[in-house]
Amino acid sequence: MIAAVADVLPPRDSSPTVVLLTTGGTIATEVDSDGIARHSSSGGDLLAASGSDDVVVDDLMAVDSAEMTPQRWQQIAAAVRGHVARGATGIVIAHGTDTLEETALWLALTCSLPVPVVLTGAQRSGDHPESDGPGNLRDAFTVAATGAVLGVVVCFAGQVYPATGIRKVDLAAPAGFAGVAPIGQVRDGMFLRHADTPPVFLGTVTRAALPRVDVVSLYPGADAVALDAYVRAGAQGLVLEALGAGNANDVVIEAVSRHIANGIPVLVTTRVPGGTLAPGYAPGQKLVDAGAVTVSRLRSGQARVLCMAALATGSDLVSVVERLG
Repeated sequence: MIAAVADVLPPRDSSPTVVLLTTGGTIATEVDSDGIARHSSSGGDLLAASGSDDVVVDDLMAVDSAEMTPQRWQQIAAAVRGHVARGATGIVIAHGTDTLEETALWLALTCSLPVPVVLTGAQRSGDHPESDGPGNLRDAFTVAATGAVLGVVVCFAGQVYPATGIRKVDLAAPAGFAGVAPIGQVRDGMFLRHADTPPVFLGTVTRAALPRVDVVSLYPGADAVALDAYVRAGAQGLVLEALGAGNANDVVIEAVSRHIANGIPVLVTTRVPGGTLAPGYAPGQKLVDAGAVTVSRLRSGQARVLCMAALATGSDLVSVVERLG
């Protein structure tokens, strides 16, 4: 039983300064008469719906997470660092679920913080009769109020996950995230922690312009057109969403080999949702022989973030992938 081995972390005795940083997403939407969910709620509205208080609200942006960009990651990172510098003891980030996993990993890789940073969101709009946003926010506030040194985590449907490996696995179910084992859970208003978050920080990145890394998804008959086009467009790294256990055809393998020879790193992940990637067939081994780096656990979205952060911090990409990928 988790509770038997968990550290039960209550809120701090002193008054914590928890900040709610809003960025948009389903959690802040209502469904219009045309059936489309659109942003309508401020951070104050979200706070009121959650029934929480003693939280500082920072309405940073209000965008669908499909509109999230690396530059906006940097805005969020700067805001988080600023609030911590001014005394915040915990940060909750309300975020759209479509790209929450990328933002969470970028923050984990580039922000070294002594307070919990908790990302959450919702699968159902704020005006849904069974909206999950208020409950997710309450749970996230519970985790943030402990002041525990957790790094960046994701709190969803009562589970608390490390940023590395998390991914959206369902479009509608409240428990929409998986991919990695939770480090704890929120139960009866208490955070029950039963594992530590592994250290993932690579280095602080303050510049707005980040290395371009593109993802190419393979399919039967794929050629080198997309790979070549991304490199011409300025890609400094590529992620190959390969077939099965990391396989590709000879045309793609030739292009990968060519780009690696020209100094463009290539990471290999898989389009298969589950399992650990380990090349076990001749095509996959050819990619490795060409110099491609296999990312065992992460899928393409987070593999791209990992590559970007390694390039931006000057970290050794192979070592980073071996440790975190």
